[in-house]
Amino acid sequence: MAHGPATYRMHHTVYPPAVVRDGAPDALGPAVRLSRDADGPASDRLHSVRAFHLHAENGAPLARVVTAQPLGSRLSGRPAVYEVRDPAGAPLGRITLRRRRALRPGRRRWTVEPVAGPTLRGYEGRLLWWALWWPVGLPFSFVWLVTTLLGEGDGGIRPPRRVIWRDGSHRAHLVFRAVAEEYRMPRTDVDGRLINALIALHQSFDPSEGAGAWGWYGE
Repeated sequence: MAHGPATYRMHHTVYPPAVVRDGAPDALGPAVRLSRDADGPASDRLHSVRAFHLHAENGAPLARVVTAQPLGSRLSGRPAVYEVRDPAGAPLGRITLRRRRALRPGRRRWTVEPVAGPTLRGYEGRLLWWALWWPVGLPFSFVWLVTTLLGEGDGGIRPPRRVIWRDGSHRAHLVFRAVAEEYRMPRTDVDGRLINALIALHQSFDPSEGAGAWGWYGE
């Protein structure tokens, strides 16, 4: 079933943290609440293990996300794989995070493989902005880091972060707009629970400013 246009935002300042659609908590927009799995495994060396639940506002369970495979080293290139299941344990799909391998060009890639629906792939940042980031943004970011450590700065310049998830026909299904810290969904045939799980995972690896190194997942 296709869903119409929508906008999602991650709110880590509310408890439990929420992925809100078409509005903020103050506007009582439809929200999916997130909670870490109390019985989830301990974090691995690369802090890629994730285990959490998705609930409706009334507390009804919607889905569960578990780690099928943690990240490998940059030399191995092994991706992290996350399974998304419904409350009965039936698979809804899986989400894969693949980092750039050491000494090789490339961008971090998120892949969504639904049980029913098209496979979506999204790459972090546009090639043009990465081409500008390495010679210009990276040195400036290093200077900001040094001044921050000396207590005279207030942060640095972040690398390109925009992600557009497209299907095999190159149609956009979900767009993360880094400046606005929001997710635009023009139209998608992917299960909404899988979309919310993707946003929750993405925000645990690339959180908004002030959300901490692990974003909502670290709370």
